[in-house]
Order: sequence, then C-alpha cells, then structure tokens
Amino acid sequence: MISDLDKLLARSVHMHELSQQDFNEVKPLLTGAPIHPEILSIIEGNNPGWIFVDQLVTPKSALVWSKGMQGFYIIGDHTNELFIKSLDSYISSHIAPRMKKLGLEYFEVSGQHNEWNLALMFPSRKLYPFEQMVFKLFHKPVESLNNAIRIINLKMLDWEDLDLKNIEFVHDNIDLFWSSKEDFRAKGYGYAAVEGTEIMGVCYSSFVTEDTHAIGIETLSKYQNRGVGTHLAALVAEDILTNGFTPYWDCSLDNEASRKLALRLGFQQIHQYKCSAFSI
Repeated sequence: MISDLDKLLARSVHMHELSQQDFNEVKPLLTGAPIHPEILSIIEGNNPGWIFVDQLVTPKSALVWSKGMQGFYIIGDHTNELFIKSLDSYISSHIAPRMKKLGLEYFEVSGQHNEWNLALMFPSRKLYPFEQMVFKLFHKPVESLNNAIRIINLKMLDWEDLDLKNIEFVHDNIDLFWSSKEDFRAKGYGYAAVEGTEIMGVCYSSFVTEDTHAIGIETLSKYQNRGVGTHLAALVAEDILTNGFTPYWDCSLDNEASRKLALRLGFQQIHQYKCSAFSI
C-alpha cells in the first residue's frame, strides 16, 4: 500500500512510479475510449510492465509501459498540464536510461484516445508517426486448419523436453510477454508448429484481461506462405473463444500480411489509433 511518507513526497515531485501492488490505482483512468488489453493486462497483474503517474494518490494521468510491446501508452486526463509539462524531462532522466539497459533505442508511445497531442508533449523530439489497427473475433474462426502440420500445445508441460534445435524461439516469445512460463500456462493458450526437429512458428495469448486475449504470432521467414500462421492462429483463437474470452488482434497499418491473416480468420476491425516514436 502507499505509505504516508510516499504521500508526503508526492507533493514535491511531479512524476512517480507505482509499485506493482498499486497498479490498480490507475484503472479508473480507462474511461471514455477503447480499452487496450495491452494496458489493462498490466494493471490487472497478468503481464509485466511499468506504470508512472502524476501523483501517487488518486492519479489523474499515467504512462504505462508494456514489456511485451516494448512501448508506452498514455491514459487519463489529456488536459493535465503538470503531467504534460513533466513527462518529456522525466523520460530523459528516469525512463530512457532503463530502456537503454534493455537494449531499446526508440520510445514508442500512443495515447488512449486521439485527444492526447503527442507533438505538443514532445516539442523537442523528432516524431515518427504510425498507426495501428485493432480487430476482434466474435465467432468461431473460419476453418483454416491444415492437419498435415504437426503442432505442440504450449500449455502441456512436456514440450520443453522435446529435442528441438531452435526451442529458444518459443522461449523468447513467451518470455517477452509473460513473467514466467508457469504464469503463461495458467492463464494463456498457445501452439507451436514443428517440421522435423525445427519449430516453424508460434502463436499464443500475448496479453490477457478478464474478458480478452490478445494474440501474438511469429513464423520463421523460411516457413512463411505455407499456411503455418493461419493454422496456429485458428487453433489459438478457437481455444480463446471456447474458454469464454474474446480474441483480439493488433497490428500496424502497413503490416499487410498480419491484417490479411486476421481478416481471413474472420476478425472484424473495431478501432484504429495513432502512435509515434522517437529516438532516445
């Protein structure tokens, strides 16, 4: 819980990092705009991230970092002048050094809604704008299964014991989005496709909220255009639906392959939002 000392210090500092046990303090800020599971999953404690706020007690605005996306989301009151004026310098002094330790060179950020003026917030930065598309699936995915593809259910304990030469490909994907393999098995769904002793691709729950599962997917380049991603995504989406959740798909506007795959499975576009990136 937030201590009396923290409350006292909060009066003299413009930005603060919340401890994970206090992430729920910013949940009331998720109103009046589409809720990204990438944000909510962190607040609910399902996926790892950081949260920075303007004040520890009843925050008005917040900056949420997603480890899986390796990007930031701004939520809350877009007219909060103290937050707007403090954010850029706080990024330089506190956040950028931590990002560089993780090997990150770009700060990617989006507002929860388009009223967040990123150009105004970062006047000294050279911003590189891009847009993301959001899809949801409301029915069983269009049949796209290929029974010739050998698959591994990643919720099973024995897959890590298989003699696969690139098994780290799966580990790296899960580790990016989840705090532990045990946490993934308890809350997520996923499959890998295998040919011989090599993993061809992987698809899994990347972000999880109480009602939504975002889907992460990656196919090795030499196995693309063989239906691997379509097969895996159909399996994961069906598991998500069968267990009472809504499948969610987020991809960049210029990622034609990802967009076409979502549409091929029967996903419907529900939202599109703006992002920016700048070097740190």
